[in-house]
Amino acid sequence: MISKSRLKDAERLVRITMILILLTAGTSKLFSEGGFFEYYSQLFQGDLRINLSPLLVNFYLTIIPFIEILIGLALLSNKNKIYAVYGWFIFMLTLLFGHYILQEWSAVNQMLNYVFLGLLCLILPNHARWFGRDVLS
Repeated sequence: MISKSRLKDAERLVRITMILILLTAGTSKLFSEGGFFEYYSQLFQGDLRINLSPLLVNFYLTIIPFIEILIGLALLSNKNKIYAVYGWFIFMLTLLFGHYILQEWSAVNQMLNYVFLGLLCLILPNHARWFGRDVLS
């Protein structure tokens, strides 16, 4: 049987991974000098089976980096962990939906890994503090 302390250590590693993914993705998009926005904005205006309003698509593309950074920072807090993980799920599902609209089937399949990462973070117990282990648990 795996000790509760090891499960808490695993949760910490999962959460650190999620934080790094989000903060790296968000900051790289912010510093792409509009490249991220232009690339995906053009893709969504192509010949697709599902067409979304360009205003809606462009608005969402504009706020994606801020959402990523916000969720990444929220994951740093044990107090806000549950809200951040649900935010992670909602965000990842919107990205999955976007890749589905773009008919990028391999990207849709790869997004499921991110959903499972959030699921792990949700079900694993966490330490009371970032620096230190709950020895009695």
